Amino acid sequence: MDLDFTGKVAFVTGGSKGIGKSIIETLVACGANVGVMVRGKEELDAIVGELNAQGRGRALALAGMSRASMTSQMQSAERHRSSAACTLRSTTPGFAGRAGLLHETGPRNWRAIMGINLDGVGYAMMVEFEEMLKVGGGSIVNIASVGAHTILKHNPVYTASKHALLGLTKGTASDYAEHAIRINTVSPGVIRTPLTMAEGQKDVTGRLAARIPQRRLAEPEEVAGTVAFVLSDLSSYTTGTDIVVDGAFLLRE
Repeated sequence: MDLDFTGKVAFVTGGSKGIGKSIIETLVACGANVGVMVRGKEELDAIVGELNAQGRGRALALAGMSRASMTSQMQSAERHRSSAACTLRSTTPGFAGRAGLLHETGPRNWRAIMGINLDGVGYAMMVEFEEMLKVGGGSIVNIASVGAHTILKHNPVYTASKHALLGLTKGTASDYAEHAIRINTVSPGVIRTPLTMAEGQKDVTGRLAARIPQRRLAEPEEVAGTVAFVLSDLSSYTTGTDIVVDGAFLLRE
């Protein structure tokens, strides 16, 4: 069964490459009208042009990720749509920050990681809830990580931020369920992206891939397909849930 997002409005925060870009491509291919929010609009212009030439839906690059900017963009979109918004908040690629013991990395590292991995998600959800309540519901997917289920050694702040994201998702899913708003997370494992395949990182990625039971890295599209399914009406009774996309990485010996 093909996913059909025709007439739906999606917002993706972050997405110029890797998993985020693939999510945008998938939603547009399924017919969604996607507003892509980033701090720098220029890097998305070529991507948006390419998507609009191929997809059933439309993509629009939206500069700025402040609360005021997000509110304005969502209100503008909803004035032209009769159906409830389908909203995605993507935190990929996330931010791991400095490695080390907690007392060594310091408060600045703490604030930087929490600002990107947790604060940004919470602020975006505040805007999304306000607008979704006006249109009668919606669906949100936050991008977490397998790090939300285990630890990243010598990086307790990153670990804390991802575990907290699951708590935020579950808490809001319960609170907003009666308003027809679903909130879930998708937790990717080791994915083939420009970040994981960059010089200086490829060797580490290769060693991790050898430990994955499926014996390969995931492609960004495999995460994007799961995100699209969770956003869609096919998962209409699913909320407060985390879906791990890791090739059994967490189950390895």
